[in-house]
Amino acid sequence: MNRLYFALAIGLLSACAATPPGAYNFDRSKPFNQPYDQLWETLVGFLATRNIQIKNIAKDSGVIYGEQAAFDDNIADCGVPGGLERQVSRVGTFNIFVARSGEQPVVTVNTKFSEIRRSVPISRYETPRSWSVDCPSKGTVERAILAVVN
Repeated sequence: MNRLYFALAIGLLSACAATPPGAYNFDRSKPFNQPYDQLWETLVGFLATRNIQIKNIAKDSGVIYGEQAAFDDNIADCGVPGGLERQVSRVGTFNIFVARSGEQPVVTVNTKFSEIRRSVPISRYETPRSWSVDCPSKGTVERAILAVVN
């Protein structure tokens, strides 16, 4: 009888296995045929009108650091938690770099997304664990930022 319960438990746990995040390829950089100041104003205006929080901005060095408190599955791929783990929160950060070198300014968008997960205790004596999972970007944010400048 114990073997039956053991086999059933193994079967249920394997059916609830986590799915890892995927891998995505997309352009993060693009040159623009616009003056630097015009490009900068467009990017800052885009972020401001969408209420995207800017943590730090430095026009002279061409860097904008931002943070977004939450994101959904259309933005990044965190995979699927296993049966004994749950999603707690998601955090995304980004930076935009506008390089002045060369004939045309180049805009580069870098993003980082992560999900905090917590284990589900299977007994009252077990302490839940928490950990972070990296979530590869699907390119949605990068494409949106690069498209706004055109």
